[in-house]
Amino acid sequence: MKTKNLSLKIVIALILGIAIGSIFNIFTDSAFVENVDKYLFNVIGQIFLNLIFMLVVPVVFVSIVLGVVGVGDPKLLGGIGLKTIAFFLTTTAIAI
Repeated sequence: MKTKNLSLKIVIALILGIAIGSIFNIFTDSAFVENVDKYLFNVIGQIFLNLIFMLVVPVVFVSIVLGVVGVGDPKLLGGIGLKTIAFFLTTTAIAI
């Protein structure tokens, strides 16, 4: 039941986003729209990006450290390390 409720909330938010974006697009030169964009949407967007960076970097670092510790043998670490770093950089770029 929660899945349907979440899906409904996502669809409602999508429709509201389209409606608000369309209304703001009509009044693009309005001072109100410029202020809302500058002081509300820009701030929320920056907070969202900072939260993503705050979560992604520690997760990648901890995963690499745990992978290094799990290998144990330093000779195997070279090849596995390069593959691991390439894999995590690729997945992080896709995630962002």
